[in-house]
Amino acid sequence: ARAIAESGAPPLFGRARSLLALPVVGTGLGGGAARAGEIVRDLLPMLETFAARTFAHGRQFDVALVCWDAASHAAAQAERAAAEKAGRYAWPDELTPDLRARADALAARGRHGDLALFLGAGVSMPAGLPRWGELIDRLAARAGMTAEDRDELAGVRSALDQATIVARWLDRGGESIGSAVNAVMRGHDRYALTHALLAALPVREVITTNYDRLFDEAWAHSDRDGISVLPDGIRPNGRRWLLKMHGCLSRPERVVLTRASYIRYDEGLPALAGLVQGLLLTRHILFVGFSLSDDNFHRLVDGVRRLRGDATEPAHLGTALWLGKDRLGEVLWERDVPRVCMEEHSEAAPGFPSADAARRLELFLDYLVSRTRDAAHLLEGARFDPLLSSGERALRDVLLQLVELGRGPLAAEVRDTVAWHRIERLLRGLGFDAE
Repeated sequence: ARAIAESGAPPLFGRARSLLALPVVGTGLGGGAARAGEIVRDLLPMLETFAARTFAHGRQFDVALVCWDAASHAAAQAERAAAEKAGRYAWPDELTPDLRARADALAARGRHGDLALFLGAGVSMPAGLPRWGELIDRLAARAGMTAEDRDELAGVRSALDQATIVARWLDRGGESIGSAVNAVMRGHDRYALTHALLAALPVREVITTNYDRLFDEAWAHSDRDGISVLPDGIRPNGRRWLLKMHGCLSRPERVVLTRASYIRYDEGLPALAGLVQGLLLTRHILFVGFSLSDDNFHRLVDGVRRLRGDATEPAHLGTALWLGKDRLGEVLWERDVPRVCMEEHSEAAPGFPSADAARRLELFLDYLVSRTRDAAHLLEGARFDPLLSSGERALRDVLLQLVELGRGPLAAEVRDTVAWHRIERLLRGLGFDAE
């Protein structure tokens, strides 16, 4: 950290602060796995103190504690909650009471299984991937368009028409737009903090218009049963699914980018459109990094509106997390998708919110995750005993009796009952490893 501060190098990808990541040290090959609870308990205040310090050149850092398993993550969240309750930890001032109240409401939906995600390109920008305009410009350069051509292209009003022009230019050189998108995005294979925070939310359904696989990777790490990636990667035993609405880099020929591909979207994959509409009707959707301007999305929402009819009470489809201020856009969507804005003021240029707003989004998501925490460390043996309350220890002892029942003399009969698979799933969610 000192070397970074003294170098004067700016934070990567326009961040407000450089980000340092640290694992739960010593709990892997370091030999401290049996003392994981003590290490988490001692490590968190040290990291908080470190993050609050100002280094040379006035440099400050954000610190992410990386937990590679659900039990460590649950234990760290439990320790932070205990510290907050005891007054030893306070959330940053950037999280205003209004932002916390909005996060608390979303967390309640998450705990009740009512929350799903809809992710757009803004989610992947912290990992270095481009926004729409930048992507089109890079594709145009790859197609051989001159600077003058690209300036003229930027003046074309419709983004879909811009993509169509670039696709035809690429076609002249013998390259498809899907393969060109793959080439432009190649090399960005490390997911960002935003991906990891979103992957930690208790959701089972996610829709994304992104082509990259960054959230896919982050979410797969949080679910040992694996996830189904629709439409091509269905897992028979997967309890969670991710719909790549506009295609994936793994199948460049299916990338939806031009006007023709948008028009033909419903014709090629009508079942997926129905899946999106069903989710809009049955879940509260948390939109992150999505501009709400996608033509396909507008058509799907219109179908949902017509199905709902003119209800006297507004039935919101979800909530959008928004970086910048956009007063007229908020009016446009207030009946369907109200916004939670991270930018406190409106001085930032439209579409170009400040780096502080992007950081505030990370803090918001971190707070949201903390309010939906689980207890995946409860049955992890003695590893996290120091972090358990007396009530949790009593509950653990009762649950361990169920574990022994499934292993004892009547194990075969117990496991053959209708209820056992549900009990076993509960135990696994609390840290019990049946294997």
